[in-house]
Amino acid sequence: MSHYNFRKIRAVLPSKQFVDNVLNKTQRRTPTVIRPGFKIIRIRDFYIRKVRTVQSMIHDKFGQILDDFPDLNSIHPFYSDLLNILYDRDHYKIALGSMSISRNIVDHIAKHYISQIKYGDSLFRCKTLKRAALGRLCTVIRKQKDSLSYLEQVRQHLSRYPSIDPTTRTLIITGYPNVGKSSFMNTITRANVDVQPYPFTTKSLFVGHFDYDFQRWQCLDTPGILDHPLIKRNTIEMQAITALAYIKSTILFFIDISETCGYSIHQQVTLFRSISRLFVGKPIVLVLSKIDLRKPNELSQEERKIIECVWDKELPKETFSDEEENEKEKEELDEEDEEKDLIIGQENDESLGMALFNRELDWNIDWELKDGFLMASDERVKLVAISSKGEMGIAKVIEQSCDLLKSERVEKKVRSSEMDKNLNRLHVAIPEKRDEFERPPNIPKSILEMREKKKQKGYVKPKKTLSRDLEKQNGGYGKYDIDLRKEWILENEEWKDDIIPEIWEGKNIADFIDPEIERKLDELEKEEEEIIRKMEEADSQEMEVNDLNQTQEKMLDKIREKKMLKILKKNREKTRGRKSIPTNKNTKKSISSLKEHLKDMGLPDLPLKQAKKRHLTTKRGREKLRKGMMKELQDTQKEVQIGQGVVLNKDRSRVRSRSVDPRYKGFKDETQLKLARKIAVKQFEKKKNRYMPKGEGDRSIVTYRPKHLFSGKRGIGSADWR
Repeated sequence: MSHYNFRKIRAVLPSKQFVDNVLNKTQRRTPTVIRPGFKIIRIRDFYIRKVRTVQSMIHDKFGQILDDFPDLNSIHPFYSDLLNILYDRDHYKIALGSMSISRNIVDHIAKHYISQIKYGDSLFRCKTLKRAALGRLCTVIRKQKDSLSYLEQVRQHLSRYPSIDPTTRTLIITGYPNVGKSSFMNTITRANVDVQPYPFTTKSLFVGHFDYDFQRWQCLDTPGILDHPLIKRNTIEMQAITALAYIKSTILFFIDISETCGYSIHQQVTLFRSISRLFVGKPIVLVLSKIDLRKPNELSQEERKIIECVWDKELPKETFSDEEENEKEKEELDEEDEEKDLIIGQENDESLGMALFNRELDWNIDWELKDGFLMASDERVKLVAISSKGEMGIAKVIEQSCDLLKSERVEKKVRSSEMDKNLNRLHVAIPEKRDEFERPPNIPKSILEMREKKKQKGYVKPKKTLSRDLEKQNGGYGKYDIDLRKEWILENEEWKDDIIPEIWEGKNIADFIDPEIERKLDELEKEEEEIIRKMEEADSQEMEVNDLNQTQEKMLDKIREKKMLKILKKNREKTRGRKSIPTNKNTKKSISSLKEHLKDMGLPDLPLKQAKKRHLTTKRGREKLRKGMMKELQDTQKEVQIGQGVVLNKDRSRVRSRSVDPRYKGFKDETQLKLARKIAVKQFEKKKNRYMPKGEGDRSIVTYRPKHLFSGKRGIGSADWR
């Protein structure tokens, strides 16, 4: 993945929109109401805050631009040179430099006017200084109109540019225009580059990716290059030159042997030699393209000799007519004059470039056809003929180019100083012979026989017959019954077809089988069902421990009967639609009914007799009545016997004093009451603070669309709710 993602660069606003954006945000984020009657300190702080907010926003915007755009001095040389070609390094640096200078100017202006506002003696003077400060800050932005528009164009173009990783495994396709580079790119990747029959269809670098040997590879399709001096090359060609110069990769140089691109083989080889100094230290593969239009064996001896002399210092001269020779001489003279003014690469680069040519060149290439495409038998050159239309030789090109780059990358890592430290730690253990005995590897005989059979010519591995194949041979599904016991592993193969063996380990199987086993099983199941039924019946009956005597049991039955009668009576009243709570008329009961009720319940009627006697004997008078009541209060508890041996302690109700305020009757004591009052005060203060008067900067709009103003139908715009 690329280390540089230019799509993350944020948009650069135009100067006018920049100013509007800053002032709008300032108005929203700062207070807007100030009065002449306020204290002068408050007025000064109000306008200082305005100036500081504008200054910080402009400072942050300029800083964001400087951080987002790449620094040409710190990024990879490939991207640095590419930005120079596309956008002009000087113009780019001037634009970013003006952003940095403007940021410093903004800070200086804000600092100056803030110091002036601190000494303002009135609202008018502070406001005037604020307006002057904001005006000067906005003027700084407006002066950067051209730089901002230029940077926005650069950002848009960079965001559309493909993400190229200059450090990963890469193949670079280069050559004259219209020689089949883009067609090859579309064949090995999914880049979908536009392919047309005219030259310079590809005007920028295109990136594609493919997998080889379980690794991800990057493929670059470069625009076509023409054979002329560097000063004459345009921006399109310079992109290809930059990629060839700075990216460590395998170079695939395409030569159109059909010459349908408009350039002869001699011209294409000349271009290869002119840019060969860019190939120093990189593996190269010469690709002869479009062999579907012209076969490699159709090449003449002169054309073969030209291709063979790719690395030679001198090429065989191409034959021209008299007029063409004169034009060629004029072009060569012009090129010589221009090359005097512009020397490519200086002395150091020249020495590096000539090192490529100073190799031994007295070797011959043996041409031969294998699998329909041409290649060279010499290991020092990789020459492959392909056809993108028929996909002939595509796999061979990928294999050779990727293997070349892989081996070179490995060698480079091995030669590095870090690898020396790691190699010292490695140790390959080789077993030594300890005695005279031979210990060859134990390989089964069946494996050895299989290996011998595979070596024989025309050997075909026998196909295992599956159950599915047998099913097809015997009529298909439904007609053939698959033998599921065929793969069983038993001691005796005859046992597979036995339903139940008669004899097993010397014992008769029939001795262990009961002929009436099904009948006995049915009887056991019925017996089990009967036991379960009885258990359920026993569970349904109430099993209670009988600890009561005969008298107490009778009393308990009466109580239960009374309860049942009450429930039935209540349910009957509900069905009649009567009130569930009885009225006063129904609640009136006589003393005799109460006496009978107590008798039925088995309770003594002594308290009833005492109450009746006290009612008849006591005289009128509040004192005597009060004395009787006090006497009753002294007897707080009284034991009442129920039946035999059951004693009930009944507490008499105490009369509550009416001096207690009913509002505070729920509190235990005065401490609890104080705590409750304290909590109530806190809750009230919390509610009160929520609606406290707000400051001048708080402009809350409770209802954005009031119903009484926006309800109803409106016409085409003539009506107004005001």
